[in-house]
Amino acid sequence: MSVVPTVSFDTFFAFDDVLTSDFQRINIQGDISYIIRDYEKVAGMIDFSYTSESGYEGKKVEAKQVMGKRITNLAKTSDSKFVNARDVKAVIHAQEKLAAFLSEEMTSNEAIKELGLEVVTVSILAVSPSMETQKALESATREQILQQQDNAIYKRRNAAIEQERIVKENELNTEIKVAEKEHENQMLRQKNALEEVELKSKLRKEQADTKAYANEVVLKALESVDKEVLLAILLSGMDSKTLIAKAFNSLAENTDKIGNLNVSPDLLETLTSSDVATSK
Repeated sequence: MSVVPTVSFDTFFAFDDVLTSDFQRINIQGDISYIIRDYEKVAGMIDFSYTSESGYEGKKVEAKQVMGKRITNLAKTSDSKFVNARDVKAVIHAQEKLAAFLSEEMTSNEAIKELGLEVVTVSILAVSPSMETQKALESATREQILQQQDNAIYKRRNAAIEQERIVKENELNTEIKVAEKEHENQMLRQKNALEEVELKSKLRKEQADTKAYANEVVLKALESVDKEVLLAILLSGMDSKTLIAKAFNSLAENTDKIGNLNVSPDLLETLTSSDVATSK
């Protein structure tokens, strides 16, 4: 008579020779719970015959070892399939993914079903590299952290330099704009000064032309005065205004000898000024 247990079984496994894609050894520890689903199949492959209480207990322990060994071998195959496709860094950070993958593999495994068994739960307790690999990874991680710190310092320095460059560039642009504005103002002052000089020159020329014309008018007026009379007037000390008045009086008496003569108010003022008298 065979007596097959109906309780669930737990099998602990630990693999330390599974290689990653970059040929690093990985240690995997886990636990698998399973039950006997097909009692006839199990009884046909494993001796569960009951002869005595003590004998049956021994057979039950032996049967558990046999079933656990087969479950463990299949689990190692699935673990290797997962680990072989990834590098060491990816594997040690994929414990949950490995547990999900192994659970799916074990629950759908036909070999387990042929044994009459059914996997209930799969747990991955630890995934770690070998001691040498662990030290190498720690060293690489430490170097990476230091490099990141150096990069951060370098970026901050570059940012400070760039900020200083922007400030200096803005200051230079401001100085250039101020210099350009000052140059524009200087050019405007020079232009205004030149225009003022030209205007003054034009005014002086007009004044000179007016004086010259006034002198010409006086001379024409004096030409009509009898020389003897003119000499007598000059010797008498007559002022210029009176002299000019007499000249114009004589000019009026001899209009038939003179053509056109235009006398403007400005010209009259010039004729009666002391400058004209002095020049004569």
